[in-house]
Amino acid sequence: MALDIFLKADTWLALLTLCFLEIVLGIDNIIFISIVSNKLPEEQRRQARNTGLFLAMFVRIGFLLAITWIIGFKQPLFSVSDILPNALIQFLGFHGDHMFSGRDLILGFGGLFLIAKSTMEINHEMEGEGDHEKGGKKSKVPTIAGTIVQIIILDIIFSFDSILTAVGVVDKDKVIIMILAVIVSIGVMMFFSGAISKFIQQHPSMEVLALGFLILIGFMLFLEALEVVVPKGYIYFAVAFSLLIEFFNIRVLKKRKADPVKLHKPFNNEDIAQAVGQAEEPVYSNDPSYPIGKFEGRDSYSDVEVKPLIARIERLPAKIEAAVNDLSDEELDTAYREGGWTLRQVVHHLADSHMNAYIRMKWMLTENNTVIKAYDQNLWAQTPDASFPVTDSINLLYSLHSKWTNLMKEVKPEELEKEFIHPETHKHVSLGKLIATYAWHGDHHLAHINALKKRMGW
Repeated sequence: MALDIFLKADTWLALLTLCFLEIVLGIDNIIFISIVSNKLPEEQRRQARNTGLFLAMFVRIGFLLAITWIIGFKQPLFSVSDILPNALIQFLGFHGDHMFSGRDLILGFGGLFLIAKSTMEINHEMEGEGDHEKGGKKSKVPTIAGTIVQIIILDIIFSFDSILTAVGVVDKDKVIIMILAVIVSIGVMMFFSGAISKFIQQHPSMEVLALGFLILIGFMLFLEALEVVVPKGYIYFAVAFSLLIEFFNIRVLKKRKADPVKLHKPFNNEDIAQAVGQAEEPVYSNDPSYPIGKFEGRDSYSDVEVKPLIARIERLPAKIEAAVNDLSDEELDTAYREGGWTLRQVVHHLADSHMNAYIRMKWMLTENNTVIKAYDQNLWAQTPDASFPVTDSINLLYSLHSKWTNLMKEVKPEELEKEFIHPETHKHVSLGKLIATYAWHGDHHLAHINALKKRMGW
């Protein structure tokens, strides 16, 4: 009987070895699946990961059942000289007699796919939300079906390597052992993918590092397709060393954030007022675009941390009015930097932007993981009302900020973790981070006005 093989010790040893190798080979798969699924609303991520992996398991089993066909992929299909002229081969330094097999093509295109996909993901990560809405073509909001398809395609790429590993470890007539190893490895991926996904979501630097690893793995697959042997020990050492450094970095950052919280007494209203009242005259940088620096925020904020941020938003209308009150129409129509908006446009933009922020906050409080609507802030700054008197927007800011900040003060601590999804960057932004962003945003544009006045001597 076929099941008699499980009475032999070497069968169990082969199964344990293959399970271990399949799990190790699946680590990069888990990382990419976690990154892809994190773009979905939180309640859909687990379903997408598990469904994609479950379907991918049958893809792997199908490949194993067709194992003789997979092995046949190693047979040469064509050579470099068959597709390129000799002059070009000599110019590029290729070997004209190098033969390409089906395996080489799959590994090569799979490696290029990983490089391209990871590079695009890093580009999205580096762009961030920014302080302005972006115009232009809007990217599609990820769907659960599209995410599952990506997971299956990705697993097909990674499964080829794991199947070849299985063939090398176990005789091809013992397919049942290979199938069991695949089922075990997929089960491990399902179990740990949620924890890895959550960890990457909480530590964006790990996402960039993981994407860097995938670019490295993609490049290694591409070299392997060209029959350039790169010892995998070097890759594993680089990955392990980078992870070790990053874990130390996360630990240091946590310690730095933890130290200032050791207060001798609770943070009361007088403390908040005193903190807000400090640094009334900030030191501006030489960068006219970001006179107080770019926004540097965190994914989450505590109830204590948002109180001074709310106070900054509450005080902004009075500060804006004081900054532009004595300016003439000619001065208001002066750009704060070359190619930038006029001061009049800046004031009107604040009203537009903060109205959108208020609506987004209402969405966050009444819906779960809502996908917001972006707007082209440059086009909004060119509509006819952008040339109206600034008092229109200042009066609006007084009313808006009064209602907005009073609502913020009623937000429960647990509600600060509620999120919206940006349709362009696909980032999940918490309510606490939204408050921090717009506290900075108001001071950012106030600094544009005051920095220009200082430079012009107004």
